[in-house]
Amino acid sequence: MFTGIITEIGEVRSVSRKGADSVLRVSCNRTREDLTIGDSVAVNGVCLSVVDNKDPLEFDVVANTFKKTNLKRLKAGSKVNLENALKAGDSLSGHMVTGHIDCERPIKSLSKTKDGWVLDVALSPQDDQHLVPRGSIAVDGVSLTVGELRKDQVRIFLIPHTIDNTILKLKTRGDYVNLEFDIMAKYAQKNLTENSITEKMLREKGFI
Repeated sequence: MFTGIITEIGEVRSVSRKGADSVLRVSCNRTREDLTIGDSVAVNGVCLSVVDNKDPLEFDVVANTFKKTNLKRLKAGSKVNLENALKAGDSLSGHMVTGHIDCERPIKSLSKTKDGWVLDVALSPQDDQHLVPRGSIAVDGVSLTVGELRKDQVRIFLIPHTIDNTILKLKTRGDYVNLEFDIMAKYAQKNLTENSITEKMLREKGFI
């Protein structure tokens, strides 16, 4: 489990194939402290297990994770957001992030206005059900608040600290980011769907 508060920015050393899967090697400093083999680290929001805790950190990435996330777009020299797993007693500064990515979506724009930085990310129709204004969303592992929600995009207002301490400042239009929707919103949607009133249910209960 993670909080969406980035530990540091790491640099990809290499991405190589290992049968159907891949091996990702990332150079970093703070993230490596006290890590043991098998510990979890979020890389651009993706929960991965450490298989080598020396520098660079090494992770095995299964084919499905590689295909579903923007990890497949990484190459040597790419920058990535890193976050150590939440430990018992740690403060929850962001929101509960599982590290299980729902989708990757392209950036429509990232701009600096007189009021600050604004990030617009494109959405697919099925994404809307998991988002509400002022709700939570993780973008490349960063805990953020939904500013405005439109039919085909989500707008997020970024504070200077987020821009300075994550890779979001490096993003441009067309770049893909990993999205993880708030787990509480997903549970609520599942409950609503399973308990919705339908004509079939009314007939089965004898109301019509």
